Amino acid sequence: MPIVVERVEDGSVYILLGTGFGMYKSVKPHFFFGNLVGDESSGQMAMVAVCDLNGRIGWFQSEQLRVLRVDGQTPEELLVATPD
Repeated sequence: MPIVVERVEDGSVYILLGTGFGMYKSVKPHFFFGNLVGDESSGQMAMVAVCDLNGRIGWFQSEQLRVLRVDGQTPEELLVATPD
């Protein structure tokens, strides 16, 4: 059974396909020194691959989604049923 997720922002529902890790780095030339001393920016983000009802694949940051169901059960149902 699929993992069903919801986009927190607008309530749209997707099937979770997998996860990934995005990284980026950019360099903007310095005003006076050009590329010799450029302004660097970098970062990383956790990404989630999902598909919609039409099968179209998209990517979201993990913070934008929440899990609704796993194998037909809510996360709460799964955690309550799990023995310590």
